[in-house]
Amino acid sequence: MTINSLEAKPQSFAPSTPPQGLARILVTDDRPKVLQLVDRVLGKRYRCDFAANLDQARRKLAGDNFELALCDLEMLGESGFDLAEEIAEEHPDTALVLIADSDDPELARKAFGLAGHGVHGYLVKPFWPGQLLITAMNALRRRELEVSERSHRLNLEERRQKIIDMAPMPIYVKDASYRYIFANGRADELAGRQEGHLVGETDEAIMSPEALVQTRADDRRIFSDGTTHRAEETIEIGGVQRTFQSLKFPLLDEGGQAIAVCGISLDVTGQRDALRLRDELAISQQKAIEELWLSRQETVERLAKAIEMHDRSTGEHVDRIGKVAAFLAAGLGLGADRARLLRVAAPMHDVGKIATPDEILRKPGPLTPSERTEMQRHTLVGHEILANSKSELLRLAARIALTHHERYDGSGYPRGLTAEEIPIEGRITAVADVFDALLSDRCYRLAMSVVETVKIIEQGRGTQFDPQIVDVLIDGLPKVLRLRN
Repeated sequence: MTINSLEAKPQSFAPSTPPQGLARILVTDDRPKVLQLVDRVLGKRYRCDFAANLDQARRKLAGDNFELALCDLEMLGESGFDLAEEIAEEHPDTALVLIADSDDPELARKAFGLAGHGVHGYLVKPFWPGQLLITAMNALRRRELEVSERSHRLNLEERRQKIIDMAPMPIYVKDASYRYIFANGRADELAGRQEGHLVGETDEAIMSPEALVQTRADDRRIFSDGTTHRAEETIEIGGVQRTFQSLKFPLLDEGGQAIAVCGISLDVTGQRDALRLRDELAISQQKAIEELWLSRQETVERLAKAIEMHDRSTGEHVDRIGKVAAFLAAGLGLGADRARLLRVAAPMHDVGKIATPDEILRKPGPLTPSERTEMQRHTLVGHEILANSKSELLRLAARIALTHHERYDGSGYPRGLTAEEIPIEGRITAVADVFDALLSDRCYRLAMSVVETVKIIEQGRGTQFDPQIVDVLIDGLPKVLRLRN
């Protein structure tokens, strides 16, 4: 029996048999001495399988999962590069260490040309046992980190998808053939379809001919001009007349061409006064829209605008918060650029209310303990929507969404942070938010006077609010009141 025979090993080579549960390593080499060295160094630490040629290696890969593959590049009559490329492409969870017969710079360059596909190490024969062990351990560690990171990304996507599915309004995407390629549960429901069944259909299947004419015209304009479309429209879906406030915008490719139409529609049947709120929000968030477009975070930005339509207590309120927050930041000496960034980010502090039910947001009386708990979740939901972005603006907005209900004395939520543990932007937004809210009408009370408002703010100095920020607000009160108007 020879090393090149099918599934065979040289008679002088008897692989170790370590316990089950250890990391599995596939070793591909046509030289018994190399296999013996690998088995001696790694065989008691890991579960090693050996293949003397590419066919054996492929069969083993097809039948088992391996954490690491040691791949000889220059076996007799065969190119180990072929196997290395197959492992990199077809087994992304398998770390890959390449083994060369000589220290050839051109060979090394070619080997590391595969680096973007998962190469985790490179050995040149003859190598020392210590080199082999360190290279294998490093490759397995890198592979463990990569698998963990990939799993984290998938979990994050699932959480984001869950948040979108929780939204109380339809959210959908149509491709260039006007076919739905994404729809949340609310979109399925309004279209009269079971969950997940709207995807793959077109508007012809769910709309009346009259409604289809207008909708198709809007979609064509978005594809051709790359523009955003906002409208209140009454359409017939499933034989029922419904009125929507709709926001449609293009999904752009790297070249700036529209490849899909994204839509968020708020059912406002019987709530026509929502049109006024929509117009206010369009103005108050325009600057944020422009910056978020450049950051390539269009979907998150439009979702933030949708919650402002959802929560009727916002509108001009969110615009005024941005102005007051920027004023306070400048008064604290944070610099013009930072103040301008806060001016745009602060209005997105309540984006997490997209997941808060209407009956809680608009309840005229006090909330029950369970309702208050549900309301407080908006800080976590808002942070989840905005976090982990490459955009500095969205990262700032995420911190504000999470911390604007923390209190200086530690009695706030969601984390009970104290004093300077709370980011300065969260402390600023907390003062601006409460100040403007006290001066504004709410569904559960009328606006307070300036004197009453200042008294409440001063009472919260050092307990609810940062004392220094309160001082800046009071000292600049005439200018702040002019900003509000």
